[in-house]
Amino acid sequence: MTLEYQIGVDAGGTHTTAIAYDMSGQEIERSEAGPGQVNTDYDNAISNITGAINQLIDQIDGDCQRILCGMAGLSVIGHAPEVAAEISAKVNNLPTRAVTDSLLALYSGLEGEDGGLVIAGTGSVFNGLQKGRIITTGGYGSILGDEGSGYAIALTALKAALLSWDKREENALIPMFNDLFKTDNIVDGTAKFYQMSNPEVASMAVSVAKLADNGDQDATAVIKEQAELLARDIIIGMDRYEEPKPMRIALTGSVLANNAMLRNFLEENVKEHYPNAEFSISNGENARGVIYDKSKDYRYFTSR
Repeated sequence: MTLEYQIGVDAGGTHTTAIAYDMSGQEIERSEAGPGQVNTDYDNAISNITGAINQLIDQIDGDCQRILCGMAGLSVIGHAPEVAAEISAKVNNLPTRAVTDSLLALYSGLEGEDGGLVIAGTGSVFNGLQKGRIITTGGYGSILGDEGSGYAIALTALKAALLSWDKREENALIPMFNDLFKTDNIVDGTAKFYQMSNPEVASMAVSVAKLADNGDQDATAVIKEQAELLARDIIIGMDRYEEPKPMRIALTGSVLANNAMLRNFLEENVKEHYPNAEFSISNGENARGVIYDKSKDYRYFTSR
C-alpha cells in the first residue's frame, strides 16, 4: 500500500520548518530552510518554503495528500489563494492551503478543539476558534498594539526608565538599559533604540523579566501592566464567542513560555471575568496544525 502523508509548514521570520505526517498524525520526516515571512522578502520566502517542501517530497516514498502553509506576514500582503497557487505550482501542483502563522498555531495549540490561542513573542495576538469561525483581537503590530509582547515589555520599560531619568528618580531599569545599550547615559541609548529591529528590541524584555523576578517594583509594574493589557485582549475575544463559550486557552510564544510572572498575572485577570477558563502551554510545534485543520479549501493549482 502506498504511504499517504500530509505536510505542515511553519514559515516564520527567522526560519521555516516543514514536517511530514502520516494520516494518523505520526511524524515521518522534517526539513528546515531560511525565513518564510512573506511581507519582508516575498520571493525569498516562497523559495525557502517550496524548497523545504520539495526536500520532503524527494525524501519520502509516498503520495502527499495536502500541504498547509502557515506564513508570517500573510495577513499583511493578503491574497492567500494566490500565494497558495504559487506554492502549489512549485511543489508538483499538490493541493495547498495558505494561512497566517497565527492560525496554524491555533490549529496546533487547540488540537482541533474550539477555544483560544494567545501568541506572545516579539509580537502578540489572540485568536479564537468556535464552530469554524475565527475571532481575532490585537495583533496590530508594534506601533498600534502587540500588548504583552517582548517588544511592548521592552518599550514600556524604556519609557518608564526615561521618565524616571527626567525626574531624577532612582529606577533600576536605568542602569539595566545602560548596560544593554552599552552607554553611560540612558538618553544616549535612545539613538541606538531607533536603529534596532523589532526582534532586537523584544530581546531586551528578558532583562526586564529578570529584574522583576528579583523583586524590583518598577520592572514588576511593567510586567503587570502588559499582562493586564494582553488579558484585556483575551477577554474581548472571549466576549465575542457565542454561548456556550469555549473556555480552553492555549498559550504559546517565548514571552508566555518563559515568563511565569506575566503568565500568572494574565491568568488571574482573565479568570476574574471567566473563572472557568482553562490555560495550557502549547508545545510550539505549529506545523502539527495540518493534522487538525478541518478546512476543505485545498485545491490543485497549475499557476499563480
